[in-house]
Amino acid sequence: MLRIFRRRKFEYRYIDERVAIFIDGANMFHASNYLKLKIDYRKLIQILRRDRWLLRAYFYTGIPADRNLPQEIYQQFKRQQSFLNELSNIGIKVKTMPLKRTPEGFIEKGIDILLATDMVSLAFRNAYDTAILVSGDSDYVPVVEEIQSLGKRVENATFKRESSFHLRKVCDSYIYLDDLKEEFTVPLTAQLPQPEKKPFFVFVDRLKEFLNRLTAIKEKRR
Repeated sequence: MLRIFRRRKFEYRYIDERVAIFIDGANMFHASNYLKLKIDYRKLIQILRRDRWLLRAYFYTGIPADRNLPQEIYQQFKRQQSFLNELSNIGIKVKTMPLKRTPEGFIEKGIDILLATDMVSLAFRNAYDTAILVSGDSDYVPVVEEIQSLGKRVENATFKRESSFHLRKVCDSYIYLDDLKEEFTVPLTAQLPQPEKKPFFVFVDRLKEFLNRLTAIKEKRR
């Protein structure tokens, strides 16, 4: 299948190129929530890595440190934990930081620093040739430049809504995930296939329909 990547720059390739993928979870959540899409991260990683050797994909997010949570927040946390377990099961390294409680609610603190530290640390250890940063946050610009000074490349992948011009400009190449979303997302509003009813329940439904019609006929005759 031919894929069209929106790259504005000439792309250089390493021989036997090694890549590592760094996913800003909050950035992706905001984009997918706005677009009402569910992301299949296994497919997304395959698209980003292409034919290259993958060191590992990392996913960064915040989780509540306090388990004494309001019921609504606790239910959200349980769904999040189930999602993070699914990521771990498909080989994605999940890295978390505790959320900070504020009067307005819970906020993330330190996720960008954790992600940036891993990118630079692995670059110093020569663990990869190319870092793929899945985020549109312009705060990563100095990190990208530091990694490039070590002789590494950085690719940027994000949805247009979250994309930063300054981050795209400094990276060696970039893609808009919007152009490929049909390959790794499904609409959140998509209807799940309904299980086929057993013959007994089909009979019951038809009997109810017949009785309703019979009642309507009797009402008309009165």
